[in-house]
Amino acid sequence: MSISAIASFYATSAATALRSTSGSAASSQSTASKATSESTTVSISNEARQAAATEGRFAVPESVRQAALAELNRVFPPDILDEAQARLQANPGISGSSSATPGMGNLPLLPENEALLAQIKSEMHAAKASNTQGMTNLMPYVRLIHTVQTEGWKTPMTMEDAQREVDIASAMDRLKPASTVAPLSEAEQMKKDLANVAQIQKELAGEIPDQWKQRWNEENLSMPETATTSFPQSIWLGLAKAAGISEEEFLGKARELAGKYSGNTFLQAIESFVSERYVASSGTTQTS
Repeated sequence: MSISAIASFYATSAATALRSTSGSAASSQSTASKATSESTTVSISNEARQAAATEGRFAVPESVRQAALAELNRVFPPDILDEAQARLQANPGISGSSSATPGMGNLPLLPENEALLAQIKSEMHAAKASNTQGMTNLMPYVRLIHTVQTEGWKTPMTMEDAQREVDIASAMDRLKPASTVAPLSEAEQMKKDLANVAQIQKELAGEIPDQWKQRWNEENLSMPETATTSFPQSIWLGLAKAAGISEEEFLGKARELAGKYSGNTFLQAIESFVSERYVASSGTTQTS
């Protein structure tokens, strides 16, 4: 299953929560003013007004909200901005994916990157356990985990490498032109969220995402008909196996191509490799 699909869904939920909470104070004050001017017989406590103003929303602690605002206002160094701009140009239509190539995440990690991932998770659990005053801002750890999982199959990484990738992804979000599309209504957003959940459930059940099938069809590539996904491994390993390519060979080829291409060009090279092997094997698949 694609970890980016899960990350995207929960990131959207978190952003919605932050926006809702940011507006809750103003809503509460407005409600209080209205109640004072229009009612002389009913006494409503400030706590009740606050609860009414935030009903149905996520409760985001002030510390978490402030951390999110600090992230929005962060100043990036020139080298980060330059790399972010280069990746946006190489991948038209994407935003702050921590991977320079959309869709290549969550492949088996190099041993040293497995260790790095374990270290980040350990620090996250320790931070959560040490906080006795409420919710901890775990988003920095989540971003690092996501980065290692999407980048750690290519080359060895350090904590500094992972953090740099996180910064580049954040800068890409900052540099991406503002959307001219009108925001979705609450009902439309709910429908989109439910569709994302349904897609995740399909991937968990072993199905290749519809958008992958559509992309391969548009590029006149042959996708192995027997391919399935296997959580938590990536969709790519299912495609490779169904095309008669072992995991070791596929990862070796992916690393080789990563040294020659970048962005969508790299993605197309990988897809062509799998498609050509599948056609050449006349549909023969791996049995082990």
